[in-house]
Parts: sequence; structure tokens; C-alpha cells
Amino acid sequence: MSALLATGNRRAAVPPAVPVLLYHAITDTPGRQIAPYSVSPAVFAEHLSLLVGAGFRCVPFGALMSGRGGPDGWRGDERIAVITFDDGYADFATAALPALQARGLPSTLYVTTGWLAGSPVREPGPEDRMLAWGQLPELVEAGVELGAHSHSHPQLDTLGGGALRDELSTPRRLLEDALGRPVTTFAYPHGYHGPRVRRLTEEAGYASAAGVRNAVSRPGEHPFSVSRLMVTRDLTPARFSAWLEGRDGRRSTHREAPATTGWRAYRRARAVVRRRPGSDYR
Repeated sequence: MSALLATGNRRAAVPPAVPVLLYHAITDTPGRQIAPYSVSPAVFAEHLSLLVGAGFRCVPFGALMSGRGGPDGWRGDERIAVITFDDGYADFATAALPALQARGLPSTLYVTTGWLAGSPVREPGPEDRMLAWGQLPELVEAGVELGAHSHSHPQLDTLGGGALRDELSTPRRLLEDALGRPVTTFAYPHGYHGPRVRRLTEEAGYASAAGVRNAVSRPGEHPFSVSRLMVTRDLTPARFSAWLEGRDGRRSTHREAPATTGWRAYRRARAVVRRRPGSDYR
């Protein structure tokens, strides 16, 4: 009985509010498209110092999700944070990773497989330099968790079933072939998703998926709709610190707001008229 109670207590000891941070480019010279979502190396270093100084233990996204549902959970007094990156910009390897390694902090990188230099199937992408396909095994060896971020970065909820399945399955297949290990986590391009996208993401073989929502992540969230906080160029240190305290991000809910549903309907109609999915790069 005591063992069962101990296990139950460990399961209950999940972090009440986890800041899952979403970065894109770490550079002083971003291209036009990514500039609003980039931060300088100096600001990134400041963010990491605030995390460490506040006593956070950073874990990869997959570890957060398995810990929430596993038998061990987390200690009740632990402060857990997750550092994620989307797309796969070259400065992840040259600017972000060295800063993370210097502090012993893990991270999760969600790559858009069609954008990487030397990708087996190249797709139009941003003007900024991207990681090379051959760098991916090196990143894994350095302790980076790799996840999928679609193949061509479309607005997934504007796609028909066949195209959507391709955007979910292609990056997983390519990454697993390149890495020789399972890829179990996905991040939605632009953050857009709904019940249909979540269902097909799970059917594609992923164990979890990250959205945006600009809220701290809390226990009980749908495992295929985990909240993240998007770091932008105009983010103030005060607001970043508020995120670390579990404040300032709106409380996440699984229920979709009517405005979100309406916005999706508009984007899907526009995609039909244009005969192509919504994307900034097509």
C-alpha cells in the first residue's frame, strides 16, 4: 500500500505551470520575414541567465510529456521549463547551442525538413540561412532533441486530408531515416491546428505536439495541443520574468475560441481560392 501511495504522490507532483519557450532565430541580423520573431544572442543569454537564476530545471519537450504521464513525475518543489526552437535556422548551431551548452541546458528543435540545406526534398523557404541536413546527427549527439515541424511549413488546418497526412508523415520519415531513431514530437507551423489536425498528428505516430497559445503549459492540457510562449523581438525582460512566475500568459484551455474557429474558416477559404495552402513562403 505504501508503495502505491508513493507512486501516486509522485504522479501528482507535476509542475503546476511550465513555461515552454518558443524561439526561432538567435541573430543580430535577421531576414525580413523572421525579424519580428528573432532575438539577439545577448538577449538570449540574458533569458538563459534569468532561467538559471530563478532555479529552473530545463528538460526537453519529450521529457516533460513523459514525466507528466509516467510513474515518477516531478518533485513537488521543482521548477521546470522547456526551451524549444522552430524551423531550423543555421544560427541555432552557431549561437543558440553554444549558449545552452555553456549552462548545461537541454533544448528541443523542431525542424521544417524541406527548408534545410541539402534536404532530400527541398521546398521554398525564408531568406535566412538554414541548418544543413548533415548537421542533424551532430545536434543529436550534442544532446538536442529533434522533432518535426512539417515539411514545407503550411497552415496545416487549411490542407485537405491527403496533403495534411503528407506534411505530417514526410518529416518524420526523413528524420528517422537520417537519425536512426524515433521522432515522437511535432510542432504545428504557425501554431494553427484543430481537432482534425490533432487527430491526424496522433495517427501519424507522434506521441505529443506543441502549439503556441502564448500561455504557460499546465497539467491536464491535451498532449497534442501543448501551450508555448512565443519569444519575440519586442519581449521585455519584465514580461519574460512574469512568464517564469507563471503569470502574464493567458490560461490555456482545450476549448477553441469562436474567433479562432472563424479565422480558420477564412484561411481555408482563401487557400481554396488560391489553390495552395497558406504559407509565408509560397
